[in-house]
Amino acid sequence: MMMAIDVGAGTQDILLYREDVEPEGLYKMIMPSQTVIVARRIRKATEQGKDVFLHGYTMGGGPMAAAVKNHIASGFRVYATTDAALSIHDNIQRVSSMGVVITEDPPEGCVEIRTGDIDLMALRSALISFNVDLPEAIAVAVQDHGFSPKRSNRATRFDIMRRSLKNGGRIGDFAHREPPEALSRMRAVWRYLRDQGMDVMLMDTGPAAVFGALEDPDCRLPALVLNIGNGHTIGALVDDQRITAIFEHHTSALDPPKLNSIVERFCAGKLTNSEIFDDGGHGAHIECVPGEVRSILVTGPRRGGFVSRTKMKLIQAAPWGDMMITGCVGLVRAWRSWGDGDGDRQGR
Repeated sequence: MMMAIDVGAGTQDILLYREDVEPEGLYKMIMPSQTVIVARRIRKATEQGKDVFLHGYTMGGGPMAAAVKNHIASGFRVYATTDAALSIHDNIQRVSSMGVVITEDPPEGCVEIRTGDIDLMALRSALISFNVDLPEAIAVAVQDHGFSPKRSNRATRFDIMRRSLKNGGRIGDFAHREPPEALSRMRAVWRYLRDQGMDVMLMDTGPAAVFGALEDPDCRLPALVLNIGNGHTIGALVDDQRITAIFEHHTSALDPPKLNSIVERFCAGKLTNSEIFDDGGHGAHIECVPGEVRSILVTGPRRGGFVSRTKMKLIQAAPWGDMMITGCVGLVRAWRSWGDGDGDRQGR
């Protein structure tokens, strides 16, 4: 048995996978993500008028970073270890300039709040309530912008994704036993789980969702997969179970007509990296495009606005009967690929 966790900005989607159980019978949970949980704890301290001390591992910012800024704006102090502070921004001096005090030893009276994208104690406690053991194997997907204090993290993140395509574009090319140094958030999860004695695999949420969507029963290859998330929108052309082209932009910068235009140029092989990057996105890379796209699959929490305003014939991907576990299914596929000799191509 293994556990797959897809960490998003709002939820962490959890699947307990067993080979001897049909997909519909697998245990799963959709719970608040750790950045949401940490943000709630900070806001509670704000209401109580208490200073906070953040310690633990680097994690996703989002709601957590917003709660830190609000806490300081409300007149209270935020102390943080270096690792915890890097959750807010790659540049530690910039975090300090916001008013966060970087220290390993906070003054007495602070509310201590642990940071990190995964909380094994909470997971174990939840499972014990249902007489289920926590597996020793775990696969996690997080969206990692990349640690790049002196260079655009948009470029750093996409460079790693581009390298995965050049390595072959198969699912194992996007999975890590040990993530690259530049993926600081992913490495923080890896260090935490490794220190807990877990057998670990890491992926980015984008490719995990792409490969998970392919499990929809109506999928026909070659396929275009669109994962329209809260923060990022990723598009991928998939043929012969490998990604042959990919682009990534910020969802907030897209509306349905603009995304339609990007997709048309992408499928025609005309979309350039500079076109996306100069518009504030991460980039685009095309190794090759298939002659025909037989199915277009869409997933992600922000898909609704696009689905309702496009003339494309779309499949709202529901792998294993549940759209919410799309990323988890991708993680399971990556995990199983190791047994086929297709995994661990990165970060050995």
